[in-house]
Amino acid sequence: MSELAENAYGQPEEHPKAAEFAKLRAAIADERVRAHFPFRFLAANETFARLVDATAHRILSAIGALPTADGISVQQAKQQLSIPWRRTIPLHFLYQKLSDSGIFAGEGGRYVPGTVAVPAFDDVAAELAAREPGAAVAVEILRTLIDEAKTFFAGEATGDEILFAPAQLPLWLKYFSNDNLLYSINNKVGAEALSRLVPAGGIEILEIGGGCGSGAEEVLRTLGSDVKRYRFTEVAETFARHGEKAAAAAASPTTTVESARIDMTLPWEGQGVEPGTFDAVYAVNCFHVAPDLDFVVAEAAKALKPGGAVVVSECVRPTKLSRPIHAEIIFDFLDSFTDVITDPVKRPTHGFLTPAAWRATFEAAGLGDVTVLPDVDAIAEEYPDFVVGAVVARAKTAR
Repeated sequence: MSELAENAYGQPEEHPKAAEFAKLRAAIADERVRAHFPFRFLAANETFARLVDATAHRILSAIGALPTADGISVQQAKQQLSIPWRRTIPLHFLYQKLSDSGIFAGEGGRYVPGTVAVPAFDDVAAELAAREPGAAVAVEILRTLIDEAKTFFAGEATGDEILFAPAQLPLWLKYFSNDNLLYSINNKVGAEALSRLVPAGGIEILEIGGGCGSGAEEVLRTLGSDVKRYRFTEVAETFARHGEKAAAAAASPTTTVESARIDMTLPWEGQGVEPGTFDAVYAVNCFHVAPDLDFVVAEAAKALKPGGAVVVSECVRPTKLSRPIHAEIIFDFLDSFTDVITDPVKRPTHGFLTPAAWRATFEAAGLGDVTVLPDVDAIAEEYPDFVVGAVVARAKTAR
């Protein structure tokens, strides 16, 4: 963990979770993947997790939903505060997250105050900004949730209207950036996975939901001239313009960079994606918001050449653990994140999927040899809060 030599927080052993970080890194068997998870990232991620707890507590306080000694249930809070039923998903997350952290104690669907102290929001926010300045944008997004909590839970505005109002767009350009280590880890792991799929003569990649372009930027810089063709796609015009520029700037002179506006929820061939034309279909933090994931994965499979692969890099929920992921606090406020078709095996819940769910989903689409890089389930045995992975699924070599 020599990365700490460059960090103002001293030696690794000075961090209270240093032993857990060491155990986590040891559990990542692949040395190249392990290199993407230095102490710097793990410390920032742990700090952000505490900030999420502080945020959840502040939101419940703002709407008058903190539990008393007698306890409170989600249904009780909904009724007492006249919260619209669609808002109960993020409400449930807030209680569950604080219960998981020990700040609340949960039993029989009721929550009471726990034994763990509530982190001070401003103190943890300052720590995150000092530790990882590029991740400080997450603080501003969480402040927005706190400030607008009453408006949201009263049903006066949707999460999309609050978080993606025009004035908030500069925050998201910073959040979906390789300068934000909390987000860029998915780009790094995804690029690592793609680097292992390059066929002789170079790789042709179709990226779906490329957003502001940080994923494309990381892939094109990492793989360089090994990328023969890269098609960047994004449906949101504001993000697409930034993404196109980022991809073009990062590409090797020998790489053909294309761009298109593709809505993944509609047939891809009608939007210019010819079947059987790409070595890889790539998506970073995108497929989990598909209303119909089976449809999207089937469309991705159609776009692959024989032997090609779908690579999905995002948060991956450990299969054995039914616990909230701290990054969900932001996205559980968005209808686009929660309003999806579920399936008891392939997609048991909205949001981030488990390795088992991804495997079932890909295999149902005729894709096989499904692997997760790194093995999130194995690592979770040692470090339950590990939730980053790239899921790779292969097409048959002959159709």
